[in-house]
Amino acid sequence: MKFFLTIYICSVVNNNCAEVPVQDHDYDRFYKTHYECVQKGLGESYSILFDGEHFPPDIVNVAELYPKFICEKTDNTESEPV
Repeated sequence: MKFFLTIYICSVVNNNCAEVPVQDHDYDRFYKTHYECVQKGLGESYSILFDGEHFPPDIVNVAELYPKFICEKTDNTESEPV
């Protein structure tokens, strides 16, 4: 069993979430354990939101952005886990 990580950036103001496109921020998606997936989800979502490259502080404030991520169990054997 593997875990597939998907990261979203959400807006309180717009009441919606959008998946972070891989071309904008490339991150590993498959993990051997739930623990690893959650650990990377926290780290990568923090990096995406606060690295200053994608979302300047004023945009985070105006749109009231926050990160969200999901670790889903998968039987996908096409990709190698981390």
